[in-house]
Amino acid sequence: MTRILLFNAVLLAAFVYAVRRGGSPERWAAGMMVAAAIATFALPSIPRVSFFELEWQRVAIDLALLVGLLVIMAAADRFWPTYCAALQLVTVMTHGVRAYDPLVLAQVYWNLSSWLAYPVIAILAAGVWRHSRRKAVTGPEYNWTTSRHRNERER
Repeated sequence: MTRILLFNAVLLAAFVYAVRRGGSPERWAAGMMVAAAIATFALPSIPRVSFFELEWQRVAIDLALLVGLLVIMAAADRFWPTYCAALQLVTVMTHGVRAYDPLVLAQVYWNLSSWLAYPVIAILAAGVWRHSRRKAVTGPEYNWTTSRHRNERER
């Protein structure tokens, strides 16, 4: 239970930090991470099945978060979404390995599919910090790649 409370506290802190200091890519990513966490916690928990068999609902949630992070990665004028999407891809691939070979140890599956969320949150927080530093030094910056192209065409 402590692990769940710690994760929720870390995620909530990163979400508040992203909303207050981040640009729109940071806010979108933080919102998607919170939505994925809420969806995961809303799933019914069956102790004898959890992490011993593949739960397709969790796969769908992780896959949806991956797609969202890939969209942000493609559209944002930032580097950090690439690292978040890569780690989320590893999480989705972990589900794939479990689906391919159910004999993968439950502890390994559990560690990879749950603990990889912490580096993703840390990378988001680092992205927010870098955005706020750049904004303080150089002023407003482009959030999305399309806004840069739009402003260059107007010149």
